[in-house]
Amino acid sequence: MSDAKRDTTARRVRHFVDAGYPDAGPVEAAVEGAVYRLGDGTVAKVWKRRRGSELRRMQRFYADAAAHLPFGAPEILAVEDIDGVPMTVERELTGEPLAARIRTDDPDEVLPEAVDCLVGVLRALADAHDVDEVKHLPVLDEERPLWEGHTTFGSALADLVDRRVSRCADRLSTHVRDFDDTRARLLRKLRSLPRTDEAVVHGDVFPETVLVDDDLRPLALVDYGFLSTGGDPRFDAAVAAAIFPAGTEHAPEITRQLTTRFADEFGYAVDDLLLYRAAYAMATSDAFAPGGGDEHFAWCVTVLEDPAVAASLHR
Repeated sequence: MSDAKRDTTARRVRHFVDAGYPDAGPVEAAVEGAVYRLGDGTVAKVWKRRRGSELRRMQRFYADAAAHLPFGAPEILAVEDIDGVPMTVERELTGEPLAARIRTDDPDEVLPEAVDCLVGVLRALADAHDVDEVKHLPVLDEERPLWEGHTTFGSALADLVDRRVSRCADRLSTHVRDFDDTRARLLRKLRSLPRTDEAVVHGDVFPETVLVDDDLRPLALVDYGFLSTGGDPRFDAAVAAAIFPAGTEHAPEITRQLTTRFADEFGYAVDDLLLYRAAYAMATSDAFAPGGGDEHFAWCVTVLEDPAVAASLHR
């Protein structure tokens, strides 16, 4: 941890202590911000980029999700600010991250219960069709909602990819073969996708964001906000299959197995999953480092260089 980040953490802990939470302390850094346990069954989340108005919309979405999802979603009790940065006070969710209960060092040893858990989470999201609130959320670090000016998820996603990839196109073009052609084919295919039934898209379903009980049953899904919206549930399936084993030795084989399982389970075409996976890789390639160049960027390049993805874009 850098000195600046350490100082920020200490300052925020003092803020919580002064506000009446003597046992406050940092818990973890989530994709969308830093989390602090307050000691009374609640946590505080300090958001990196969200505005108060967006968090109040998220608060309404969470309330709707609680009525439509068979597992827990965050419950925002209050939207405040700390040093001018938006903060939410939320109920502390129970459960252990699925990541702590699985192994990915052998593609033949991935627990079937873990995969069944992911299938259950994806099915629940696909069945959650109350998307009015979440469709109005911006994604990544953007200011405008993903759906603004669009009537289909494919066209909205295509414009997102087009905007985002322009920020690191030079770097991507040195790592991805035939990058300009790949980008053009991806955008064309996304824009030609027909309208589908809209469901809640979490945008980042993987073993760290799924909380489970001792029997690997999902208790809660956390860390909405990174790429949460309403849209095609195939997007979550495509991303989940790829980031489940990310960074492990047997990632390609496990991803292939999960892609096949999700396609069979939900009746999805594998090419559609590969298309959405490529879209996620391009849209998020510089999400954590301006211009790309970090570990996530390298993972995105791996996705775009996957022969199966490349072949699907050429069909």
